[in-house]
Amino acid sequence: MDFPILLLGGAVLGLAGVFVRLADVTAGIGPFASAFWRMTFATPILLAWVLLQRRPAPAPAAPVPADGAAPQWHRGRPQPPAPLAHWPTWALALFAAVMFSLDLVFFHVAAIWTEVGSATLESNFAPVLITLAFWGMTRVAPRPAFLAGLAAALGGATLMIGPNFDHSRALLGDCAGLVSAVFYAAYQVGVQQARQRLSTAPLMAMVTGLAALVLLPFALVEGRMWPTAPIGWAWMLGLALLVQIGGQVVIAYAVRRLSPVLSSVGLLVQPAMAVVYAWVLLGEALAPLQLLGAGLVLAGIYVARRSL
Repeated sequence: MDFPILLLGGAVLGLAGVFVRLADVTAGIGPFASAFWRMTFATPILLAWVLLQRRPAPAPAAPVPADGAAPQWHRGRPQPPAPLAHWPTWALALFAAVMFSLDLVFFHVAAIWTEVGSATLESNFAPVLITLAFWGMTRVAPRPAFLAGLAAALGGATLMIGPNFDHSRALLGDCAGLVSAVFYAAYQVGVQQARQRLSTAPLMAMVTGLAALVLLPFALVEGRMWPTAPIGWAWMLGLALLVQIGGQVVIAYAVRRLSPVLSSVGLLVQPAMAVVYAWVLLGEALAPLQLLGAGLVLAGIYVARRSL
């Protein structure tokens, strides 16, 4: 059942950008405020989950992959370094929360300024960035298949961004989507290290609650914190319940017993479904070259992940 659960979580997570755009258009909620409300509404539910468990999480004997776990390299290669392994658990949770907050800041801006599907695809470069970072730290080159996948993904991203070169706002949105991948990659590393010490519920409760505190100043400074129409609260609850709880947390639960290859394939449903949701719900139809680019991005990420 873990793989169907993973697919469901990825499909639900693809709604994130759509909800952010709808909140902005129909209720005047800014991108920083929507990120804040997403974390704020999800936190008490996660804390209730922790209280219902009422038992300490056993320390795993071996690293347990979690949502966004750092990619496992193929056999015969050195294991990737664990640069945060010596950090205390609270510091890992805080680091993950700050990185996730910055990821949401840039991703939510991208979802409003450029196509939702493009923003979601761009943010999914995170696993590729993690592997490149490990390559730099270990000086051990990944397989040629990874480099081929990386080249395909970058070429696809270029095709997707190309039509926006004449539209500064959309181009900045694409840049924000790519920057979000950097922070999401850092978040994944922090969560992967913390997940070896904590089970899903307490870790996600800590990260989500801390992220709400980090995002609060962004939302206050932005000045678009409160919805101008009641429908805005529906979008915020959708972000909290469907995206954060039904997406991020469900995926964190499901991937712990799946192989990295199977998890990588399953998680590609998120950007694919985001393109479909944006087309059906927002009327965002990608141009033929952008569709070709989206296909190259998905294929490139798939090949790159599978080669790990």
